[in-house]
Amino acid sequence: MRLVTYRPPHTGDPTLTLAGVLHDGHVVNLNTLPLPTACLHRDRAFRSVEDVLASYALDTVREAWNNVLTDPETLDRHLAEHGVPADEVHFEPPVLRPGKVIGVGMNYRSFLAQLNEPTPEHPTVFHKTASALRGHRQAVHVPSNTDQPVPEGELAVIIGERAHQVSPDEALSYVAGYSCANDISARDLEFRTSQWTSGKMLATFGPLGPALVTSDEIGDVGDLAVRTYLNGDVIQDGNTADMTFGVAEIISRLSWLTPLEVGDVVLTGTPSDLGELSPPVFLTAGDTIEVEVEGIGRLTNTVVAPHLSPRA
Repeated sequence: MRLVTYRPPHTGDPTLTLAGVLHDGHVVNLNTLPLPTACLHRDRAFRSVEDVLASYALDTVREAWNNVLTDPETLDRHLAEHGVPADEVHFEPPVLRPGKVIGVGMNYRSFLAQLNEPTPEHPTVFHKTASALRGHRQAVHVPSNTDQPVPEGELAVIIGERAHQVSPDEALSYVAGYSCANDISARDLEFRTSQWTSGKMLATFGPLGPALVTSDEIGDVGDLAVRTYLNGDVIQDGNTADMTFGVAEIISRLSWLTPLEVGDVVLTGTPSDLGELSPPVFLTAGDTIEVEVEGIGRLTNTVVAPHLSPRA
C-alpha cells in the first residue's frame, strides 16, 4: 500500500490535507474506504499519514484497501467516485511533523572509498528538522547563505511503532514503511564546524515522498537500487546492499540512543559525495532533481535559487 498526504484540488481551503492511497495514477481519499465502525468513530478524519500511524490504524486501513482491491468492480467504482488523478493533487511529505528526522552519514562503502575514509565502528548521525521536509513536486528553496547545495538520494525509513532499545532481529517490525528522500546538504555550511547539522537543517532541504510504501510491499530492503537524477541524467547510482550499517542495524542502534517514536523519519545514507567530484556537482536555479528507490517510487523536486545562475 502506498500512503500519501496530499492537498486535493478545488477545495477552496488551501490548508486542507488528507491521507490517501496512491494507486494506478490516482489518489484515493483514505476516509472513503469501507473502514470498520471502530475506525469511523474518530474525532476527525485522517488528515495525514501521521494520523493513520498515530491511531495505530495501519493494519485496519491496509485490510480495508485490500478488500477493495480484491473486487475489480469495487475498485473501478471507488477510483471513479473517490479517486483524483495524481497529476492534479498537491503532494505533501507523507509525515508532516515528525518528532525527529535523523540522518546517518557516510553509510555506504562506496562513499567511504571515494573519500578514502575507514569503515566506522558506529553510525555517524545528525539531525534535520521538520521544516526541511518537502513533498513530491514541491520546490526546494536555496537561501542566499549557501552556494554549494548537494543532492543526496536516500532510502528513508518511517517508524510505525515506538522502538526503544530493540535488537536488530526485531527492529524491522517497528517500521511502518519506506520512502524516497533527498538529504540536500549545503557543503559550505556543513563543514564550517565539526558538526554537520548546519548544512543539513535548512528549510526545504529534506524532500520526502511521494508515498510511504508499507513494509509488506518491499521484499528485501537490503537490496534496493538507489539513484539520483539531475535534469534527467543519473548522477548517483547505488544499492542498499552497499550500506555499512543496514536498516535493521540502524534502527536498533538509534533506539539505544533515543526512543524512536511513531512517525519519526530515519535517512539511511547516500552512495556518493557529489561535492567531491571534479568539478563538483552543486544544485543551481532551475534544476530538477529526482530520487528513485527501487520498488518505492521516484521523488521529483525543482530548485529555486534567485542568487544562483541557471545551469548552462
